[in-house]
Amino acid sequence: MPNKRKKEARTNKKEGKVSLLKRIIYAITILLTIVYIIFRIVFTLPTNLGILGLVLSIIVLLLELWESFDFFTYYLNILRVKKRKKVTPIVQDKILYPEVDVLIATLNESEAIIKETVEACKNMEYPDKSKVHIYICDDGNRRNIKQLAEDIGVNYITRLTNKDAKSGNYNHALKNINSPYVATFDADMAPTDKFLMKTIPFFIKESNIGFVQLPQSFKNPDIFQLRYGLSDKIPFEQDYFYHSIQIAKNETNSVIFCGTNAVFAREALDKVGGFAKNTISEDIATGMLIESEHYKGVALEDVEAYGTAVNDVTGFIKQRSRWARGCVQILKNYKIINNKGLSIRQKLEYLSCISYWFFGLKRMIYIIAPLLFSIFGIIIVDCDLTTFIAVWLPTYLLKRVAIDVLEDNRRSSTWNKIYETVLAPVLCKEVLKELLGFGNTRFDVTPKGAMPSKMTKLHRRLSLSHLILLIFSVIGFIMSVLKVNTEGFYVYVLSMVWLMSNIFYLTTAVIFDFSNKMKLPKEFVPNKVKVYGKLSSWRIFF
Repeated sequence: MPNKRKKEARTNKKEGKVSLLKRIIYAITILLTIVYIIFRIVFTLPTNLGILGLVLSIIVLLLELWESFDFFTYYLNILRVKKRKKVTPIVQDKILYPEVDVLIATLNESEAIIKETVEACKNMEYPDKSKVHIYICDDGNRRNIKQLAEDIGVNYITRLTNKDAKSGNYNHALKNINSPYVATFDADMAPTDKFLMKTIPFFIKESNIGFVQLPQSFKNPDIFQLRYGLSDKIPFEQDYFYHSIQIAKNETNSVIFCGTNAVFAREALDKVGGFAKNTISEDIATGMLIESEHYKGVALEDVEAYGTAVNDVTGFIKQRSRWARGCVQILKNYKIINNKGLSIRQKLEYLSCISYWFFGLKRMIYIIAPLLFSIFGIIIVDCDLTTFIAVWLPTYLLKRVAIDVLEDNRRSSTWNKIYETVLAPVLCKEVLKELLGFGNTRFDVTPKGAMPSKMTKLHRRLSLSHLILLIFSVIGFIMSVLKVNTEGFYVYVLSMVWLMSNIFYLTTAVIFDFSNKMKLPKEFVPNKVKVYGKLSSWRIFF
């Protein structure tokens, strides 16, 4: 025992030193970022080179301010996290375990997918299984699904309309159930047998818990793992959110409800009028409203449910477009800044969550900006190049260290930008349409498991967008190289580096579009042991 205590003490001391080092590097990075932003505002705006260049320069500067805000929010979260894992409390008295209603939302998913999820729900452990009531909430009003419910021995709820989509489906179900706790699952998200025993004890131990959210994980590779052939090299695309960012949100009570794999206190749902409407991202809005009523959201990192990741590009585009449009609708309809129930930190957290989905707009501007100078001669950064590099480069490199290395390869700026570049042309358009009032309130269920052999119209449009942007970036780079001989290397070196970076990311996007590595690996183990799935050790600094 003494040796064990000494070993633990050494480990804690080592972790303390690493934590102190992280805090120092984060603090220096924030300080350098502030210095850089001040430098950009005071010394780099082209105030004497025409109104067009000045407007475009201000737009790019606003994007940099936006990124700095996101990094600052991220820094505060990571700084506050004392433990990454929130341990489930132990409740030994079986009598204390309450009644639970389990809702499985479906619209047009196949009978086989629904059956698998229902069977998984029936197999969940619970001290008294008669207290667990399972409901198939079928917005498709299908006879075969009703018959499936009867055959398996679970309840079936349907309605005549699809008003308010998934939230309307759940709210209709709430009128027909009365247990004090409600678990929600998407039709393809099958829980493990431990799901209820990992979540319900929180409600028993604490009186103000509004909901407990567990991560989403998948039985098959996600679309990036699949199309790049890197199932064993990169973690699931959403891993970093669920196992780091989301866990950090426990500290500020800004945990995001993610639409599935969650348990709610019925009291909290009733307090906010059920699941949120007026947005197709009803999940985020519902969690925010519950937390604004001073209930607590709890995020766990235990993976206790597995779904089916979307495999085809068209389905993936539609899914992410829906998420982005829904977040814009929340921004417009739920007035986060004016919500008196949210603290300042909670408002900042939710604004950061919503603003993330504007990355398509941000990425498109970053792709187009260097082309304005290299092809059209429009200056957007007007200062001495040596001075600019001296201020910008240390900030950029230290931020990369802070984001990548200090997070033990759980996150990568390179892969983040690859993901963003792939979706940028589509999400830029969808977000702008939603902001301008031309949005789509239709909720489209994401098709799962389909891997079409031919490109759809939507897929072809995305591919064409990537190709056009890549061609223009190459042209811009060549023009910059040709102008070096007449106007000097220092005039164009910044645009050439910027264009090289864009060419790299656009090339990866084109590879994504036309990849033929779409065969599932022979063996793929779901994310049971890779809750902190790490990236492969190779690193490209663009």
